[in-house]
Amino acid sequence: MTKKILIVDDEPAMLTYLSTILQDHGYMTFCSQSAEEAWEKALKESPDLITLDLLMPEKTGIKLYRDLRKHDRLGAIPIVIITGFTQEQYPMIDFRKFIYERSIRGPEAFLEKPVAPEALLETVEKVLGCGPQKS
Repeated sequence: MTKKILIVDDEPAMLTYLSTILQDHGYMTFCSQSAEEAWEKALKESPDLITLDLLMPEKTGIKLYRDLRKHDRLGAIPIVIITGFTQEQYPMIDFRKFIYERSIRGPEAFLEKPVAPEALLETVEKVLGCGPQKS
Protein backbone atom coordinates (compact mmCIF):
# COMPACT_ATOMS: atom_id res chain seq x y z
CA MET A 1 0.00 0.00 0.00
CA THR A 2 1.30 3.43 -0.94
CA LYS A 3 2.39 5.53 2.02
CA LYS A 4 0.91 9.05 2.29
CA ILE A 5 3.07 11.99 3.32
CA LEU A 6 1.89 15.48 4.25
CA ILE A 7 4.53 18.11 3.45
CA VAL A 8 4.19 21.37 5.38
CA ASP A 9 6.32 24.36 4.34
CA ASP A 10 5.52 27.97 3.50
CA GLU A 11 7.97 28.02 0.59
CA PRO A 12 6.39 26.80 -2.69
CA ALA A 13 9.79 25.80 -4.09
CA MET A 14 10.48 23.58 -1.07
CA LEU A 15 7.04 21.96 -1.38
CA THR A 16 7.74 21.18 -5.03
CA TYR A 17 11.24 19.89 -4.27
CA LEU A 18 10.21 17.56 -1.44
CA SER A 19 7.04 16.42 -3.18
CA THR A 20 8.90 15.60 -6.41
CA ILE A 21 11.53 13.52 -4.62
CA LEU A 22 8.94 11.60 -2.64
CA GLN A 23 6.55 11.08 -5.55
CA ASP A 24 9.41 9.89 -7.76
CA HIS A 25 9.98 7.16 -5.18
CA GLY A 26 6.37 6.04 -5.02
CA TYR A 27 4.98 8.03 -2.11
CA MET A 28 1.66 9.87 -2.31
CA THR A 29 2.08 13.48 -1.16
CA PHE A 30 -0.18 16.27 0.02
CA CYS A 31 1.22 19.78 0.40
CA SER A 32 0.32 22.63 2.70
CA GLN A 33 1.72 26.16 2.98
CA SER A 34 0.21 26.96 6.39
CA ALA A 35 -0.32 25.31 9.74
CA GLU A 36 -4.08 25.77 9.50
CA GLU A 37 -4.26 24.08 6.09
CA ALA A 38 -1.93 21.33 7.31
CA TRP A 39 -4.20 20.62 10.28
CA GLU A 40 -7.22 20.20 7.99
CA LYS A 41 -5.33 17.98 5.55
CA ALA A 42 -3.96 15.83 8.37
CA LEU A 43 -7.48 15.28 9.70
CA LYS A 44 -8.88 14.51 6.25
CA GLU A 45 -6.05 12.41 4.75
CA SER A 46 -4.61 10.62 7.83
CA PRO A 47 -1.05 10.66 6.44
CA ASP A 48 1.50 8.02 7.38
CA LEU A 49 4.12 10.74 7.94
CA ILE A 50 4.32 14.54 8.17
CA THR A 51 7.32 16.65 7.18
CA LEU A 52 7.16 19.98 8.98
CA ASP A 53 8.94 23.30 8.60
CA LEU A 54 9.39 25.24 11.85
CA LEU A 55 9.05 28.84 10.72
CA MET A 56 5.86 29.73 8.93
CA PRO A 57 3.73 32.87 8.97
CA GLU A 58 0.85 33.19 11.43
CA LYS A 59 1.00 29.81 13.22
CA THR A 60 4.50 28.36 13.48
CA GLY A 61 5.50 24.80 12.82
CA ILE A 62 6.39 24.49 16.50
CA LYS A 63 2.82 25.32 17.52
CA LEU A 64 1.41 22.94 14.91
CA TYR A 65 3.80 20.24 16.12
CA ARG A 66 2.54 20.61 19.69
CA ASP A 67 -1.10 20.57 18.57
CA LEU A 68 -0.54 17.44 16.48
CA ARG A 69 1.14 15.61 19.36
CA LYS A 70 -1.76 16.43 21.72
CA HIS A 71 -4.45 15.13 19.35
CA ASP A 72 -5.83 11.64 19.98
CA ARG A 73 -5.56 10.40 16.39
CA LEU A 74 -2.98 12.74 14.85
CA GLY A 75 -0.57 12.41 17.77
CA ALA A 76 0.55 8.98 16.57
CA ILE A 77 1.66 10.21 13.12
CA PRO A 78 5.47 10.30 12.79
CA ILE A 79 6.87 13.79 12.20
CA VAL A 80 10.11 14.70 10.46
CA ILE A 81 11.10 18.32 11.04
CA ILE A 82 12.81 19.96 8.08
CA THR A 83 14.12 23.42 8.87
CA GLY A 84 16.44 26.10 7.58
CA PHE A 85 17.64 26.79 11.11
CA THR A 86 21.10 25.45 11.71
CA GLN A 87 23.17 25.44 14.87
CA GLU A 88 25.88 27.36 12.98
CA GLN A 89 23.48 30.19 12.06
CA TYR A 90 21.88 30.39 15.50
CA PRO A 91 24.44 29.14 18.02
CA MET A 92 22.46 30.45 21.01
CA ILE A 93 19.28 28.55 20.08
CA ASP A 94 19.13 24.78 20.16
CA PHE A 95 15.90 24.08 18.27
CA ARG A 96 16.13 20.34 18.74
CA LYS A 97 16.45 20.72 22.51
CA PHE A 98 13.67 23.33 22.53
CA ILE A 99 11.26 20.99 20.75
CA TYR A 100 12.20 17.87 22.70
CA GLU A 101 11.94 19.62 26.09
CA ARG A 102 8.60 21.28 25.37
CA SER A 103 6.84 18.38 23.69
CA ILE A 104 4.95 15.34 24.79
CA ARG A 105 7.07 13.32 22.36
CA GLY A 106 9.97 14.43 20.21
CA PRO A 107 9.99 14.24 16.41
CA GLU A 108 11.11 11.03 14.76
CA ALA A 109 13.79 12.91 12.82
CA PHE A 110 15.24 16.37 12.33
CA LEU A 111 16.72 17.44 8.96
CA GLU A 112 18.35 20.74 8.02
CA LYS A 113 17.70 22.57 4.75
CA PRO A 114 18.91 22.17 2.14
CA VAL A 115 18.14 18.49 2.52
CA ALA A 116 19.75 16.12 0.05
CA PRO A 117 17.34 13.76 -1.73
CA GLU A 118 19.22 10.73 -0.38
CA ALA A 119 18.99 11.99 3.21
CA LEU A 120 15.28 12.68 2.85
CA LEU A 121 14.54 9.25 1.40
CA GLU A 122 16.73 7.43 3.91
CA THR A 123 15.01 9.24 6.80
CA VAL A 124 11.49 8.64 5.46
CA GLU A 125 12.20 4.95 4.84
CA LYS A 126 13.71 4.55 8.32
CA VAL A 127 10.81 6.33 10.05
CA LEU A 128 8.16 4.43 8.10
CA GLY A 129 10.02 1.14 8.40
CA CYS A 130 9.81 0.43 4.69
CA GLY A 131 11.86 0.59 1.53
CA PRO A 132 11.18 2.64 -1.58
CA GLN A 133 7.55 2.61 -2.69
CA LYS A 134 8.28 1.96 -6.38
CA SER A 135 6.87 -1.24 -7.75
